Order: sequence, then C-alpha cells, then structure tokens
Amino acid sequence: MLSEQEKQDLLAMAASEQLRREFQLLRDASRALESRISPEEFIQFLTMMARLSPQPPAPRPFVPYTNVRL
Repeated sequence: MLSEQEKQDLLAMAASEQLRREFQLLRDASRALESRISPEEFIQFLTMMARLSPQPPAPRPFVPYTNVRL
C-alpha cells in the first residue's frame, strides 16, 4: 500500500507537463527503432534517460589484459 506522501508524489508527477513530454519522446523513440535519427535527437534521448536514472553506475574493477593483439 502506498503512503499518502507517495500518492501525492505520483499525482504531482502525473500532472507534470515536462515529464509527460519526456515519456512521450521515449515512447516515440521506441516505436521508431528502424528509422534513422539525427545526432541531436540521440543526444536528447540520452539526456532524458540520464534524468530517469541520475545515480552514476557502480564502479567496476579493472581487468588486466596480458595478451592483447590487434
């Protein structure tokens, strides 16, 4: 069950025009997988995805490569 604060947060998010536009862009982008997009549209998509997950990724340990060939 959601607390009153969580319910209010969800209602505020639902009323946000900016959030609606961002999700509409994500929906449109997912439907147009076969079409080509411009670099500007791709950057805008990545920016919005970063807003949805603002935490940086967890650090990963370095894997040493001892036998690297080109």
